[in-house]
Amino acid sequence: MPRFHLRGFANENQMLRQIDLQTGTYRNVSIGDAAVIKDFYTVELEDGTRSDEWEKRFAEVENRVAPRVRRAVRDEVWTPSAVERQDLSTWIALQFLRGPDHRRMAAQTAGFMMRMQVGMGGLAYLQYAMEQGLEREVSLEEAEGAWADIHRPAGPELKLSGTDFMSTITSSLAQVIEFISARSWHRARFQRRTLAINDSPVALIPDENHPPFLGVGLNNAAAITIALDRHTLLWLADPAMADFDFPPTVQLARAHNRSTIFGADRFVYTHPKDADPTEGLPLPRPARKMSEPTGMSGMENRDRELADVLEQIATYDRRDDPNSMIADYAWPFPGYVPPANSAG
Repeated sequence: MPRFHLRGFANENQMLRQIDLQTGTYRNVSIGDAAVIKDFYTVELEDGTRSDEWEKRFAEVENRVAPRVRRAVRDEVWTPSAVERQDLSTWIALQFLRGPDHRRMAAQTAGFMMRMQVGMGGLAYLQYAMEQGLEREVSLEEAEGAWADIHRPAGPELKLSGTDFMSTITSSLAQVIEFISARSWHRARFQRRTLAINDSPVALIPDENHPPFLGVGLNNAAAITIALDRHTLLWLADPAMADFDFPPTVQLARAHNRSTIFGADRFVYTHPKDADPTEGLPLPRPARKMSEPTGMSGMENRDRELADVLEQIATYDRRDDPNSMIADYAWPFPGYVPPANSAG
């Protein structure tokens, strides 16, 4: 997380209160130590060298947007120009996409897709793909070990590389920027009430008319919020509304803090002397996991004939149905560590 942003929640000694939702513990940390994961955005280049180019790109965005945020906090009347709005939208979109929660979600999505492809192809094709990828014979027992691991209730565990994570960000960034910029923008400046921030600092306010079991995302959120500092909230609402400052109500602050806690990957941060937004909530909180996509259960075709899969691959033309999926995969899957008896 950008240090310039965290300073808006820190005390005069640049310290924050860190609330660990997984352990239920509290401690004070410096802004330099908060929400830091070493080499989180490091990518591997084609020649095998490691690059921190993405860290530099993020820093460029942060340097450009820091004075925009300070003006939004300071100015009595705040009307962002088109350029300021674009810069702030880019920064908010990156804050939404770049966090550990989205990296984990991308890895879980890749795991679901892997499970789907392997299940569609059956055990015989899995054994065949393993032999092709490992360049040796693979026993049925070894293939069954991999099949069981991939189809366990929790699904296969994948670790997304920095390169793959950056690819997911770049593929989504333009659309997320446009979606954020198009909303109506409302600032609320609090005097007594204080705001929290988390390790994934863009909060989503659920729509009360939306079925809870479907979850909340950018498309169906009633509002998107980001606290610019501990007293200044940016509330992005219905695109049909005009932009104007909201009155700083208790309801606004509570809605933001509640969604900040719910949407945190692990940590919530406040000024050390501010009220604890988690007071009364059951902690520690269980680790979060993405729900299994609807319709995935029952897609496994374990006994499918190998010849049937190979024929489908040989005759498949993606132009006929670009949105379809077949069991045309190579072993090993990127980021997947198979069980010991199927690792090769």
